[in-house]
Amino acid sequence: MKRDQSISGLEIRFQPTDFVYVYENNGPGGVGRDLCTAVIQNIAFVNTSDEKIILDAGGLDVKRGDAVLQSHLIGQDELKKAAQQFHSYHEQGILKAYDFQFQTQRYLQGLEFAQDTTLMPGHAIVVTRKTLLFQGLPDTITVIIKGHDARGKAISSENSLRVVSHTSKNEYHFPVKGTWHVVGTPSLHSHHRWGTLQEFAFDLAKMGKGGLSHSGAGAKLAQFYAYGAPVYAIGDGLVVAARGDVAESDANLQQQGESAEAYFERMLENQQALLAHGFSFTLGNHVILQHAHGEYSRYVHLQQDSVCVQVGDEVTRGQQIANLGHSGNSTEPHLHFDVADSPDLAYSRSIPMTFADIVLWPDDDGSVRHLHLGQIVIAGA
Repeated sequence: MKRDQSISGLEIRFQPTDFVYVYENNGPGGVGRDLCTAVIQNIAFVNTSDEKIILDAGGLDVKRGDAVLQSHLIGQDELKKAAQQFHSYHEQGILKAYDFQFQTQRYLQGLEFAQDTTLMPGHAIVVTRKTLLFQGLPDTITVIIKGHDARGKAISSENSLRVVSHTSKNEYHFPVKGTWHVVGTPSLHSHHRWGTLQEFAFDLAKMGKGGLSHSGAGAKLAQFYAYGAPVYAIGDGLVVAARGDVAESDANLQQQGESAEAYFERMLENQQALLAHGFSFTLGNHVILQHAHGEYSRYVHLQQDSVCVQVGDEVTRGQQIANLGHSGNSTEPHLHFDVADSPDLAYSRSIPMTFADIVLWPDDDGSVRHLHLGQIVIAGA
């Protein structure tokens, strides 16, 4: 699609660019059929003119062909709040430290961030995580912004994203075998959905009696049911990244008597320490496989010294590549896994995916294609 370009000095930019993926919300028995969600991660309104521009309001039009199916307002209060937030992030250095999340260095390089709805030349306002629900697939989402210059002359601009429902040409199998609990997913109420890098990622864990993921107090790695489980290649591929020497520690688990608040604060400090060494350190031990059709599978937080492949190896679907672990920025042993459009650890784009070899417990009538938070999966039976 040819994207509309502003001739008024007011531009709309997206990151990621060009299109937005949808994720199906179909329920068992066909409930909610054709229901899907989309998240536009970053929308930037940029002043490329030599004069200041005051933004009034914007909006989204969801279209199929020329027909507008939905319209959503981006009001002045939302624009002002977004401006204040991003300006604060910039002043605190958060945008630089978390560029893998906001990616401003990729599409807003050299720009400043406005404090309010007045855009001086070379300034931008970024609105994040615009969330949409569709019944049936639209073709495009058009973003419109309106404002005026210092003389009161009206200024407007628009730009569009294609809407894509992705189906891989590759057949993938689940990366672990047995019965697993999906504790992180692309569902809207899961943390993964809110970042380009991991938007369609999964966290996989095992549960025991009482819904716990561990025996005893859960203060030792060996007490977690998932710890050390074999991890398998989801499809035939080439190993393009592999690391297995990152240490693990019981100390990175929530300890007996430690409050959730104290543990969260400790883990935040640990995350910041890892980021200081580079983004890849947050992943811990990991493997990345290159598959056909430009897709890459990523297996993260693996057990120390368990990675049994190396860069350049060709692997087959179902081949063991490592064991599940607790390395990097991990709160308990689990497999963080997804498929992406490149091997770049910090700037790739996560891709929606399905598995050909799973059954959902307790019932699976074939209606559910995409996994969601809390589901129980049986794989490799």
